[in-house]
Amino acid sequence: MEIDIMEVRGAGDGAASGEYVRPLTKRYSWAEVRQAVHDLRKELSCLSTMVPIAISFRKLGNGKTRIYFLRNPQNGWEITLLYTDVTPSQQTNNSRLDWKPLIESNVALGVTSGKWSREEQLLWERQRVAAWGIASYELHPSSGRIMFPCASSLFVADEGISQSPPLVPRSLNTGGGAPLTPAMCPRAPELVAHAARGDIWLAGGQLRRPTRLTYACRGHEPDSISGYRLADDPRQAGVPCYVTQEEFSRYTGFWWQPKADDDVFRIVYEEVDESEVKIFSFPSSQSSSGEVEEFRFPRAGTPNAKSSLKMVTFRLQKTAPTTVLDYYQEGAAEHSGEVTNGCMEVTDIRWYELRHPLKDSFPWFEYLARVGWTPDGNYVWAQLLDRRQQRLELVLLPLSQFSAPAGYTHAPHYMQAGGYEAQVEQPTQDIQVLISETAPDAWINVHDILHFLPRAGHEMSFIWASEESGHLHLYLVTCAIHTKNVHSRSVIDMITDDESVAVGPNIISKEPITAGEWEVMARKIWVDLPRQLVYFVALRETPLERHLYAAPLCPPRPHAVLLLTTVGHSCAVDIDDDCTMAVITSSNISSVPVTRVYRIASPPRLLVQGTITDRPPSESLETRSFNGSWDSRSGDGDDTDSETGILVRERSLSISEIPPPQILETRLSCGLTAYCTLWRCARAGRSPTVLHVYGGPEVQTVTNSYKGIRQLRMHMLAARGFNVVAVDSRGSKHRGRAWEAAIKGKLGQIELDDQVEVLQWLAKETGCIDMERVAIHGWSYGGYLSLLGLATRPNVFRVCVAGAPVTCWRLYDTAYTERYMGAPARAPHAYTRASVLAHAPFFPDQEGRLLIIHGLADENVHFCHTAALTAELVRLGKPHRVQVYPGERHSLRAMHAAKHYEATLLHFLHENL
Repeated sequence: MEIDIMEVRGAGDGAASGEYVRPLTKRYSWAEVRQAVHDLRKELSCLSTMVPIAISFRKLGNGKTRIYFLRNPQNGWEITLLYTDVTPSQQTNNSRLDWKPLIESNVALGVTSGKWSREEQLLWERQRVAAWGIASYELHPSSGRIMFPCASSLFVADEGISQSPPLVPRSLNTGGGAPLTPAMCPRAPELVAHAARGDIWLAGGQLRRPTRLTYACRGHEPDSISGYRLADDPRQAGVPCYVTQEEFSRYTGFWWQPKADDDVFRIVYEEVDESEVKIFSFPSSQSSSGEVEEFRFPRAGTPNAKSSLKMVTFRLQKTAPTTVLDYYQEGAAEHSGEVTNGCMEVTDIRWYELRHPLKDSFPWFEYLARVGWTPDGNYVWAQLLDRRQQRLELVLLPLSQFSAPAGYTHAPHYMQAGGYEAQVEQPTQDIQVLISETAPDAWINVHDILHFLPRAGHEMSFIWASEESGHLHLYLVTCAIHTKNVHSRSVIDMITDDESVAVGPNIISKEPITAGEWEVMARKIWVDLPRQLVYFVALRETPLERHLYAAPLCPPRPHAVLLLTTVGHSCAVDIDDDCTMAVITSSNISSVPVTRVYRIASPPRLLVQGTITDRPPSESLETRSFNGSWDSRSGDGDDTDSETGILVRERSLSISEIPPPQILETRLSCGLTAYCTLWRCARAGRSPTVLHVYGGPEVQTVTNSYKGIRQLRMHMLAARGFNVVAVDSRGSKHRGRAWEAAIKGKLGQIELDDQVEVLQWLAKETGCIDMERVAIHGWSYGGYLSLLGLATRPNVFRVCVAGAPVTCWRLYDTAYTERYMGAPARAPHAYTRASVLAHAPFFPDQEGRLLIIHGLADENVHFCHTAALTAELVRLGKPHRVQVYPGERHSLRAMHAAKHYEATLLHFLHENL
């Protein structure tokens, strides 16, 4: 801890009038600070509380329910698949549920080899995956088949009468390339589709060989003459473009048909054309290679990728393997049943596109936000968004619309279009709009809530979420479905006033299920049809806590919403398909997460069936998981439910020895309530303080939940004598449309006003903040606000530490920037006002006040942001310091980089605050 020493300066001591005079403090060497980081990581290791994530359920024949989840096993660091069996009971039972490994621990999955492809690493960046090991899996409940990708390979394992855990997974031959977003066929789980090398592939233990299903991409093998160039390969199938993944959180680009009445397998997929998207080069993430990596990145105001929906169909044909080698390539030699039945071969591959492409039917459409199938497999649905993100339509695409033959110039000759059969018998139905929404004064937040109910005649009912009331709420919508032949009238007859070749909404009824000045979480709902109930997670009691609720599908509503979890905690919830069992992890800001299994009784109430306990502390576990920076839009809130850091456990404090942060609330001058979190250091009186800021949209940092290792550095700073403050200002998430939209066209203005106002109130309220010694620090959007804070309020913030900051919004991507700022050509003055570069002349002239940190391989907020600001600061003669991390992307994932960053941060604050 620092020791303040009084310093008195006379008139001749060189202090200019009004100039800040820093109290003399004990100075720490770099070696001392680095050792302190090492020690603090040990002492704070108790923050690393692991909770089950990615919950799945499966009913067993003995009446039990098997619950699958991801977590690290006891005495282990690698995330793996675990399970526990529960016997549903009418009585409550809070006993411990033993969990066991589903996968044999001695099986080598290649995790330790570091065989993670570039494609996998980039997908993790988009998904904010913070795991080391098995990051995702898929369960086919009826067959018991488990499939998961790991270390550029694809594995499957089967539970059955003759096979019980721990299972020995086998690797599928995927044809080369890292398998991305793999998905089992719902009708035939032995078939696994995945994206690799820009196309969709099919793999399976019974397939004679992996089969390429699309040919959008020319291929990633170097050309014998000129070598491979990204510019020569602008198309890909089954893989969303960058902004779709980063800004709309859609990571898959293909979807299996769930049901069919014939022997044809169908996959609808997105084909992306990025020929107009500019290519940028960055230093390789392999920092010592000296090579560069190419990325397509659409900057604000420039062309986006173009998306179209297509369909691939195929059949399977049984054929006998011809050589012994075939058996081993397919893994069939280990599975005698598969050898006896012979091998399957993919035949009759056909490609179809829409009779009228989406861009013809909806000329305004820019982003393909969500896609899926109706449960009966007769329709594809899609959420279409315009470029301004102020208009969204949910459209229904009948299977018969995918009837125009398509082809690929790079496909083998025998697969070219020709001899195509019709998908379905005529008549052909129209494309139909089910829902149309606009938000002229804000933007539309894309969500995942869409649940189709069993169809009745020519009507279709579904549960939909909308912000039309100002807050996200659930609605039960019933629409009439048109069956008129599209070929019986001309295209001109179908063109509406906005030149859309589709039938407009025909809503019979739209009834609110929930209502009020609170939000439903936009991720998932669970529908209990027999009891006519819908379960959902929402923020009704307080915007700081997530709770499970039940509401009736039939009247009375929306006033019959029932709270099922305990106030004072925030919950992460998973429910089985029958809505009879739930797994709920609850915590609050001062208590660690507890995961319990519940039976859902009738009328709705929760009966605890057992507790999935945390693993006991283990000794000397070396961290090999994510150790990144305070970046990402998952923030430090509850949007990411996992706790994935594991620390060295040589000398750990207990939870009771680490003071929990406090949540405080105040009323802003605008009349609205703001919440903040305070990590108070142990020293008495007023202390130097760090305002840890994100401040941007899509994130909520202040919640009544235990965040553990995600807030490691806040606890580190507090342990070193600094208070830490985090504020959710206007523009942050989960407070309603008006609260969010306050920043539209005003990035960097409203947020900083609120942050400073709350900071000043907190200083008066608590008496622990030395307003002469305040630092502002953040990452990504928080880095942007940190820079603006120092440039525009140098009298408030003594120092600034900005990580991976945006410095000019014209350099950032289209979807994010234009959502909040509009297009640069339409709002040039707003872009100038929001630019850090325009404020460069106002940065302080004193040394030791500005530190910028950036990963050189950052493909999200490119290093050119820091380079542009640095060039301007150099031109103006402004003092500053830049810390570069070669090989690191937007998140600092390497342990040595994370530790160096922490030491750099602490040393800079000790020296200058």
